[in-house]
Amino acid sequence: MRSFLVLATLFGLTRASVLHYHHAASKGGHHVQQVLNSLEDAPSSPAYDNTSPYFYTDAIRDHFSHNVASPPSKWNQRFYYQDQFWGGDGFPVFLYIGGEGPQGPASERLFMWELAKEHKALMVSLEHRFYGESYPTDDMSVENLSYLTSEQALADLARFIEYISSLTKESALKSNPPLKAKFSAANSKWVSFGGSYPGNLATWLKLKYPSSVAGTVGSSAPVQADYNFYRYAQVVGAALKYDLIGGSDQCYDIVEKAVAELHDLVTLTVPYGSSENVPASLKPCTDMNDEYDLYAYESNIFGNFQGTVQYNMQMSGAATVADLCSELTSDAHSSPLGALDAMVGKYFASSGEDSCIASSWSEMIGELKEEAFDGSSAMRQWIWQSCNEFGYFQTTEGDGHPFTSLTSCSLKIAGEEMCKQSYGIEEYWGPQKSGDGKKYASTETYGSRSVQGANITIPNGNMDPWHSLGVVNATGEFYEPAELTRSENVVFIDGTAHCRDMYAPEAFASAGFNDTEPVQWAHQVIRQDVARYIN
Repeated sequence: MRSFLVLATLFGLTRASVLHYHHAASKGGHHVQQVLNSLEDAPSSPAYDNTSPYFYTDAIRDHFSHNVASPPSKWNQRFYYQDQFWGGDGFPVFLYIGGEGPQGPASERLFMWELAKEHKALMVSLEHRFYGESYPTDDMSVENLSYLTSEQALADLARFIEYISSLTKESALKSNPPLKAKFSAANSKWVSFGGSYPGNLATWLKLKYPSSVAGTVGSSAPVQADYNFYRYAQVVGAALKYDLIGGSDQCYDIVEKAVAELHDLVTLTVPYGSSENVPASLKPCTDMNDEYDLYAYESNIFGNFQGTVQYNMQMSGAATVADLCSELTSDAHSSPLGALDAMVGKYFASSGEDSCIASSWSEMIGELKEEAFDGSSAMRQWIWQSCNEFGYFQTTEGDGHPFTSLTSCSLKIAGEEMCKQSYGIEEYWGPQKSGDGKKYASTETYGSRSVQGANITIPNGNMDPWHSLGVVNATGEFYEPAELTRSENVVFIDGTAHCRDMYAPEAFASAGFNDTEPVQWAHQVIRQDVARYIN
């Protein structure tokens, strides 16, 4: 089984744990885009709006170092322009912010779509630099990756907003193909929307370029940098216990015992995992000769639970927390390890004789070293951003979760060695620090949880692992006091996973998941906030 690549998704549904930030895969888009793709692939789902892409040909590679003697280098940034609901001059513009993967047009599966229809808004979507087909440089060498930062991405957004707002017949030629606008957005108010890392960008856009947008909705935004992100595992454990979504104390306990049994079993032999007693669905794909291969293997065991919790009740055809716990607690299993074997075999194993757990560190690092653009891969780019700015490395350190036995998922390997070996860094001590070295540079730049801006809506779900780095209210286990303004609104949603509020009402009904009362309440609050921002 080529199981989850759980790369720090904001995303994976492919191979290796620290990469699971928000992207459901190394290819196919960031978290929200991946979920939308899943829904669009469902037999009963409507087709995407068939909007063709444009490229903004006047994008700037480096917003901060050019001057009159050194004009900026330009590049082509992909965007989508959907005007089917637009009421004309003075009606609002809704900006759908792209993130750590290829970006498609807005879909009717988005709540933003419904709000655009309600307010007769123009919808535009901008792909993030270095992802999809938006290439500011020839390749992804370490030298070129210096242009991949959240600050550059925010400046891209601000410049793009200015472009659309001041569109003329002449400036329309700065799009390929030339953009033909039916109306002018010169007097339109903008509202930005983003989820996960794009939720960060949506939030920070209002902080750093406050006049660009009237308001913003930054969903599931992990605004706090965290090098050793073991809180992710803590929320996964909490979800496995939470009866509202099908968890139980028994489920949690079985997972804790099962992974301890598995770790003890695979580390008894040399190579690791070569014992005939390793259950069929848990056998490694390749020999595990050192702690790095063991990490690749154990991070994928961990990743099955991570992916399920982060995407719980959002991916058509995917296992839910209730599914996993139902299988794990079945009386049919004689031991916790047997229950884990059955769960993996039922929900995560590929068909055929080659079903196994990916266990090659060199294969994983090889993908991260790939410098060529291909229009879809996101691993090298996102891990660079994690190493450079945010951390987000999901380890099994700390306590308060059932995965402590998976000791190879340490900060040493999942963070330090991942960054050093992928990018040729000789010494690595975590994401960049501020000038005094006391806090992360991103905290210095954006304020971490103290998001002090105007007209910012901040939704989070309490069963989303990423909410532990977000702005939540005092009822949350991971609440930390934060300085907010009176016009900021924290929307804390019970029982929901990552970016759940971003999807249209009953978007998952065809998959058997109806909107809960907390989701309905969140939509009502967001609807009221957006109306306030544009009115």
